[in-house]
Amino acid sequence: MPSNKVRLAIGSEKKCESSIWRIWSNKKGDIYVAVRILGGTYKMSLHKDGKCQFGFTAEFAREAEQRFEVKQRHLELWTLPEDNIVRAVQILVPASELRDIKIDKSKDITWLTAPPKGAIGTISVFICKSGETITIPCDAENQWIVSVLDTPLRQAVITYAFTYPDDSLTQLITYEKGRLTSLTKDKCFPHGTRATLWDSRKDHNRHVLELACD
Repeated sequence: MPSNKVRLAIGSEKKCESSIWRIWSNKKGDIYVAVRILGGTYKMSLHKDGKCQFGFTAEFAREAEQRFEVKQRHLELWTLPEDNIVRAVQILVPASELRDIKIDKSKDITWLTAPPKGAIGTISVFICKSGETITIPCDAENQWIVSVLDTPLRQAVITYAFTYPDDSLTQLITYEKGRLTSLTKDKCFPHGTRATLWDSRKDHNRHVLELACD
């Protein structure tokens, strides 16, 4: 059943193991992606005209300028191609980075099965023009359509799958985990603190890597 918002997390009501991700749409046809705990700070915007951006929210922009001396609240700008179906972003959560996290369970959350050892829990957001039908490829393990967000002009189809990293992605995860460990080794973060690393690239094929800060 199409809706206009969904909250996703890997785990279950008894054991949340990832951040909670919020994906929502508005009546104009714009679609947004954010980590729920940072939804008032950062978000990805996929606008109906194909123009996209990642950066500070309008509400946080002034504080960001004061705290970080950032003049431009949009840290990344790009445009989606005019294809009928476009994969806009993938959220990657390696099995090695899952932790038992305490959360507010009063929120309505769609729970996703934890990936097996060595795999990555992969949430994909596809933007589809109205009337298009998306089919699930057969080369991904345990893949299904999680939710469909409806707007008058288009849909956001959200899928989840277990994927296995190739050598380049494995090297990237290892590098980013090492860099994160180095940056946080002298810090005292609460148990369950997460890091979300949004990639920067010239094309539209965006990814977010979620890692544990321990």
